[in-house]
Amino acid sequence: MYERYEFKKLLRELKAKVGRGTELISLYIPPNKNVYDVIKYLRDEYDQAGNIKDKLTRKNVQSAIESIIQRLKLYREIPSNGLVIFCGAIPQGKDRGTEKIEIYVIEPPEPVRSFQYICDHEFYLEPLEDMAREKKVYGLIVMDRGGGLIATLRGSNYEIVDWVTSDIPPKHSAGGQSQRRFERIREERVHDFFKRLGMRANEVLLPLLDELEGIIIGGPGDARERFEEGNYLDYRLKEKVIANLPLSYTEEQGLRELIMKSEDLLKESTLHKERSLVEEVFRLLAKNPNRVAYGLREVERAIESGAAEKILIMEELPMKKVKVRCEICGYEEGRILRKEENVESWECPNCKATSYSVEEIDLVEYFGEMGKQAGAEVYVISPNTEWGMQLRSLGGIVAILRYEVRD
Repeated sequence: MYERYEFKKLLRELKAKVGRGTELISLYIPPNKNVYDVIKYLRDEYDQAGNIKDKLTRKNVQSAIESIIQRLKLYREIPSNGLVIFCGAIPQGKDRGTEKIEIYVIEPPEPVRSFQYICDHEFYLEPLEDMAREKKVYGLIVMDRGGGLIATLRGSNYEIVDWVTSDIPPKHSAGGQSQRRFERIREERVHDFFKRLGMRANEVLLPLLDELEGIIIGGPGDARERFEEGNYLDYRLKEKVIANLPLSYTEEQGLRELIMKSEDLLKESTLHKERSLVEEVFRLLAKNPNRVAYGLREVERAIESGAAEKILIMEELPMKKVKVRCEICGYEEGRILRKEENVESWECPNCKATSYSVEEIDLVEYFGEMGKQAGAEVYVISPNTEWGMQLRSLGGIVAILRYEVRD
């Protein structure tokens, strides 16, 4: 979980980098490619770049290619998943000539499919963004005769894609011919609603067919069963239905109920793993609170002492860590502040100087690296779920301890 966070954070940083002209190089190397063949290809590109008319652009592109070649010389063979290298002249200011060559070498989490060399004003990230995306997706349909909701569950986040309304009238209490006519109209309306719900579900879920783990249908009453039994879903989606569950609610409340009731079916999903971890925290808080530390300072102490076994940290924390550095003697001090806070004034306790610089540190990365070095398992929890909100109530960060720690 933490590794995925690191990977996605790096992609966000790379996406923000923009060059002047076509000075940023993206190089994708598949695992079966020979290192020396790649270097030869780059030498040819270096020679081709010599034809660029603009002197500064030519210099920047050739410098980037040379940096990549030097880095590749450190490899005897391409790693098992391939190699991705981004390199280019990144502007450090508004004026031309302030560019600095930056290089990023990534061993991707999945194999690189094809060799690609791209020179553009931004890095080509699409293949890596696809790798970072949660692959397992579930289709969720919550319905009764009053309407139907279609959603997808990917990772720890569900997305409501559409709500299909129904115009089915309530049951008629009159008898005789009028009742039969009314029931016939009602059944036609039911069929029409099921058909529209099926068509919309097909539109939403068929494009996801290759990565669709399953479809779960739920709702009050028997409408959900009639819908599944009929020919409303595409036959390929019908084969993906793994459960049809009775619910007490509809709409978004029913969707949350469906996810909770589908616990056994979603055991491999990120959502289930996150929920299990947060529930473990609250079970320990109820039965053995001395095995839980929560809040930034308490968790930091638990990691430093080697007591932390698992660290749960919310992806978006309301706090931040800053490092204040004296510009005279080099003394450094770490502080934890609220997101909106800044260091207004500071005096160096070592030399009493008031000239200082401030560096902001990503808290998830800070605790993640600390935890890894201390041998703890680190989990990044989505803030958009019920259990993410429960974690927020504990300060957004918790450590499950290897042993009891008493004050």
